[in-house]
Amino acid sequence: MTRRLYEKITSPDALLALLSGVLLSLSFPKPSLSGLAYVALVPLLFALMRPTRRLPAFVCGMLTGLVFYLGTIYWLTLTMENYGGIPRWLSLLILFALSCYLALFHGIFAWGTARMHRARLPLVIGAPLLWVALEYARAHLLTGFPWALLGYTQYRHPLVLQVSDITGVYGVSFLIVMVQVAFAGVLGVVMRRGDARAVLLPAGAAIACLVVTLAYGAYRLDQIRALEPSTLLRVGVVQGNIEQEEKWDPIFRDEILAIHTRLSREAAQEAPDLIIWPEASVPFYFLAERAYQSRLLTLIDDLGIALLFGSPDTRIHDGKQHFYNSAFLVAPGGELQGRYDKMHLVPFGEYVPLRRALFFVHPIIDWIGDMTPGRDVSVMKAGNGTLGTPICYEIILPHLVRRFVAAGANVVATLTNDDWFGRSAAPYQHFSMAVLRAVENRVPVVRSANTGISGVIVPDGTIVKQTEMFVEDVFVAHLPLLPTQPSFYTRFGDLFAWICAAGAALCLMWSWMPGR
Repeated sequence: MTRRLYEKITSPDALLALLSGVLLSLSFPKPSLSGLAYVALVPLLFALMRPTRRLPAFVCGMLTGLVFYLGTIYWLTLTMENYGGIPRWLSLLILFALSCYLALFHGIFAWGTARMHRARLPLVIGAPLLWVALEYARAHLLTGFPWALLGYTQYRHPLVLQVSDITGVYGVSFLIVMVQVAFAGVLGVVMRRGDARAVLLPAGAAIACLVVTLAYGAYRLDQIRALEPSTLLRVGVVQGNIEQEEKWDPIFRDEILAIHTRLSREAAQEAPDLIIWPEASVPFYFLAERAYQSRLLTLIDDLGIALLFGSPDTRIHDGKQHFYNSAFLVAPGGELQGRYDKMHLVPFGEYVPLRRALFFVHPIIDWIGDMTPGRDVSVMKAGNGTLGTPICYEIILPHLVRRFVAAGANVVATLTNDDWFGRSAAPYQHFSMAVLRAVENRVPVVRSANTGISGVIVPDGTIVKQTEMFVEDVFVAHLPLLPTQPSFYTRFGDLFAWICAAGAALCLMWSWMPGR
């Protein structure tokens, strides 16, 4: 039995699946070898199409997914060990368990693709439909974890990204999988000396889809870049670079406030309309602690500039104290112009699901408290702009960010603190996802991050400013507010993903029909 298991693990199917997992991981930041995204799944697809496959398709997909996630979200162990007090062995076990759950989606993809292949359904259409359906499911099931969707690998290629103002990031994922299916089919014909006519239609369909996507991208880039901004919003962005261990230590309150004050005064020299501080940059309860509140209001009056900042908040509901992760916009004169309570909280980062059973993760929550989610999006007026303010993790949720824009926001100002991730790939992965939000909704995105990466992305997806990690920094950006109508994606949301889900369901149903 041991020998049989060894033979399966070292079989060509297993090795091809493992290779796909490695290539997928390398295509994301860092090292961000984005070109690999167009070939990463080819080994897995080739294994699924092999007539002598020895491993079940589902197992092949699981192997690909497991390697991919272990290589992509490895940084979770840093957070658990450094801030949760969780021992190394347990953090590795949790990472492995989460990676196994996420790998299920790759397993289902491989299983469904193999079924469609046996039923002689056109994989060049069926496989991308199924991939998008599973990405969408992953983004919503069990609170959702849409981290490292395939389309994000192309965040530095605006020509490919423009289609996302119709399809969202899922359209880019669809294209990448479609190209790979065609490539795998051609490779199979070449290696097995099959009939080349069998791959003419799939290859033609993939080429046509690629050409249409790039042509649309070129057209939209020219169109967006030719627009004269109706006005500009001048925004100062502060990156204080505060160590996580110091952030909530009362001893460092004055020092933290002094750092942000100094950087804000530097930004004020360029007379911006607004200055932005990161998530939880105010190390006290802004509405509750009057002495520090007074100092902050005095600073705002001295600057004569509105300030958007993150602060914890606490309120009593039904006799119980609730805590919120909030963003506040305060104008000179102490006028509170807007506030937003973070709606999508991070499991094990801001609250503990099933806390009685999972008592061992409580130390993570001790750093920030057990949060209560906000109830709805809100927009805030600043100068000529109307701000939507997703906080930290929320920027990776396409369906949530579009709600801010649909509510009237013409600028997405996201506040975050990525110090939790240390010197890992996570901050770069997090930043890359903000690029798609700009293109999807055709609005500029400005990002203020405690330790970086802070930056600015304009509506065509171009990154015009990106700071280094773990340094103090401050800059003033001029954000173009374009006179455009809401994008198709802003108006209709994830319609493309729903169409893909319906198409994938039909393909799988057809593959189960008698005689197929």
